[in-house]
Amino acid sequence: MQSSNSHPIRVCHVCSGHTSDDSRVFHKECRSLALAGYEVHLIATSKSPSIHKSGDVTIHPVPPCKSRLERISRRWKIADIAAMVSADLYHVHEPELLGPLLNRVGKKPVIYDVHESYFDLLGHRSWIPVLVRPLIQTVWQRLEAKWVKKCQAIIAVAEPIAEPYMKLHERVEIIRNFPDLSQDEFNSGNDHVREPACVMAGSLNGDRNLANMVLAIGILRRRNTYISLWLAGQWESPQYEGIIQKLAVDEEVSDRVRYFGILPHKDAVALESRASIGMATVLPTGNFLKTLLIKLFECMALGLPVVYSNFPLFQRYLREYGVGVAVDPEKPEEIADALEYLMKNPQIALQMGRMGRRATMEKYNWAHEGNKLLALYSEILDPRS
Repeated sequence: MQSSNSHPIRVCHVCSGHTSDDSRVFHKECRSLALAGYEVHLIATSKSPSIHKSGDVTIHPVPPCKSRLERISRRWKIADIAAMVSADLYHVHEPELLGPLLNRVGKKPVIYDVHESYFDLLGHRSWIPVLVRPLIQTVWQRLEAKWVKKCQAIIAVAEPIAEPYMKLHERVEIIRNFPDLSQDEFNSGNDHVREPACVMAGSLNGDRNLANMVLAIGILRRRNTYISLWLAGQWESPQYEGIIQKLAVDEEVSDRVRYFGILPHKDAVALESRASIGMATVLPTGNFLKTLLIKLFECMALGLPVVYSNFPLFQRYLREYGVGVAVDPEKPEEIADALEYLMKNPQIALQMGRMGRRATMEKYNWAHEGNKLLALYSEILDPRS
């Protein structure tokens, strides 16, 4: 993408907690913009000590945060790094960076990319005392409303996330976090024999409902139905990891609950492709009721049948294709029943997997969403377009 003086238009994506190889930020948004001709810079966490290129994207690394306090305290430092990039447009991905970034970059256009319902997250964070959560939510809501009005546009990952911002801003675009089917890992064939395992790769925290998954595996053990649970990703805390490990021991399924560590995105997708069933049985917290899980659609793209929470938003997208089994995520018996049904009916499971693959090929893929991102950038940077 060239500017009027024939130099590439420089854009900068700004993160504090996301990694430099993040699925949405780097692999989808930044790479799509680079392919379109923009000069793309990304500020994100990385173990690399210096500025470097990853493909056509310039990475400005910041060290991973050791605590929540550190992430909050360094927001002005990251805003200063962003200002030094001197971009023509800034795209911010984390809420605590929005105010500092707007302050530092002056009149440069800023896009706010809302990945989650932060208002709802603040009402459920275990590290925030229960009595002060409503106050913190109110303060955040007022600050965010003030900052949002200074942005050029708002991006949201799903309709319910977008709705509050439509009352605050005239330019809200829904750009869903669907799989990028151009990546090799989604095109290696999907009808091969899979291992008897269900898989959940991603953030491993209480909202992901790991306890009820383990209980479901225990129920199936007592029914003499064999299936493993594969987990990969960052644990919420060592304490939570210990709770899940102890539960697996108590259920006598520690040999069936396997943890594969923190994997790069490509390796996480490869792990998913070896399993028989994708798991998306998250709990009905305010945030999960309003957003879509990328891992759910990744499993569909790989041809896996999925067991997913029976939320209205999930069913709005999945019901027409018949890609799996919807369950009450708070009932481990229902999760176990769904897993047993799919394990004992392999042809039905295979057909559900094929329908999931078809759904992502036809509708739920990044090609459609990426085009909306490019159109938004073009509209902001060249209104004549």
